[in-house]
Amino acid sequence: MPLLSPPADRSYSARRVQFVALTGVACSSFAITVLSAALADIADDLHTTTSVITWVISAPLLAFAVFTPMAGKLGDLYGHRQIYLLGFAGAAVFSLATAAAPNALFLIVFRVLAQSCSASTGPSALAIIMSVFPDDRRTHVTGTWSAVLAASPAVGVVIGGPLIDATSWRILFIIQGIGMAVAVLMAWRVLPGTERHEQRGFDLTGSLLLATGVGMLLIAINRASALGWSHPLIATGLILSPFALLAFGLWERRTITPLVNLTALRNPNVALPIVSQVFLNGPYMAGLVLTSLLLASVFDLNTTAISLMILPRPIAFATGASLAGSLVTRFGGRVIVTIGLSGIVGGLGLIGVAAELDNLVLVGVGVSLAGFGSGMARPPIIAALTEAVGDHDVGVGTGLLNMAGQLGAAAGISILGALVDNGSDGRRFFTVLAIAAAVSLVAIVLSTGIRFSRNRPSTSSTASPTAPYSAVLGVHGPRNPERNSDQ
Repeated sequence: MPLLSPPADRSYSARRVQFVALTGVACSSFAITVLSAALADIADDLHTTTSVITWVISAPLLAFAVFTPMAGKLGDLYGHRQIYLLGFAGAAVFSLATAAAPNALFLIVFRVLAQSCSASTGPSALAIIMSVFPDDRRTHVTGTWSAVLAASPAVGVVIGGPLIDATSWRILFIIQGIGMAVAVLMAWRVLPGTERHEQRGFDLTGSLLLATGVGMLLIAINRASALGWSHPLIATGLILSPFALLAFGLWERRTITPLVNLTALRNPNVALPIVSQVFLNGPYMAGLVLTSLLLASVFDLNTTAISLMILPRPIAFATGASLAGSLVTRFGGRVIVTIGLSGIVGGLGLIGVAAELDNLVLVGVGVSLAGFGSGMARPPIIAALTEAVGDHDVGVGTGLLNMAGQLGAAAGISILGALVDNGSDGRRFFTVLAIAAAVSLVAIVLSTGIRFSRNRPSTSSTASPTAPYSAVLGVHGPRNPERNSDQ
């Protein structure tokens, strides 16, 4: 479409492209933390129950997990700039519609539609940013991207909380919608195009099979703690989802235009980063929910105090992610990932000890340590994956990575969260958080099989501050994970 084509005869620095792309990503994620804290107020305003209104959080997360790989593949095929602009335009419209939702049903539907549209922003933003920086800056780029994703919800708490108290929860979506609209205009003027895949079409059948399999599995895991594992809906999802995923695998092997090149999963630098996200994000996100519950049950804090106690986590995450690039250059990816994942294990353990000892200070230390460790560990893992899949498939690759993370989060929150309740004491929280820490150890084991680049100077085109798009865009093809690896 000519309207979506890159601006002609216009040059911008790589950092300006990065800033514009990440502005949109920040707008899509800043509302989640403060929205979680406002669920009770939203339920009262719309005359519904808290159990119903929690779908305002969980349903969009499920939709985001299901549609992200598809959005990434569409960007690989038809251009990430086009998918980014179309997705964000739709997200802006549905975010503004959410602000006017007359009841809980419309609120949930509009949130799902908005998140489904914004599913394109993560893979497309990362692919566009990767295209304007040289290869040896990949960990730095993914670190900044991860830092923005973590920091924007913290900004939402600081800005959105007081505004909601002064006005209404609807102001949150008005701000988000306007912010997304501004982000679209900035992106239309600045973002470059990316190389398109030579594949002839989009694998609609494979997409539907993957969405069905993952969707049923996510819904079953997400609702198991509320409905019980023996509930017909849960049992049906757990039974049928493997068959849908098996059908997806068989279809991908025979179609000439696959959504996912399954042979690429034989590469450890593709398979291990994806699988590791389940064991990284599951305990990490479960730890957030468990921490909120123990602060309410053990320390008897109110919602505002709980939000302030958790606030250091995204700030520490952003700090760790921003430092990851320089640390990897100095010490190597494997060392930094191991230290970061160990931080998650130690942070979860400290929070459990704090619950046992009734020590609020230790909770703050544990929350910060887990956030900082997660921020350090993610950028090298993402960089290893994008290097392995090559620029042509970076969209679907990072989409699968995000999907695995959401699957892990849903499983961790549902399974570990079901082990505690509002009346649980410190000993129970200590036990459950110790289990979460133990599960995180699996991510450390998996990461030992990933070969991390040392980010030595690249021979590919570099992006000078004033380089035109033509000087920094190119097709590098699949990378060799054996190259410059630290054993």
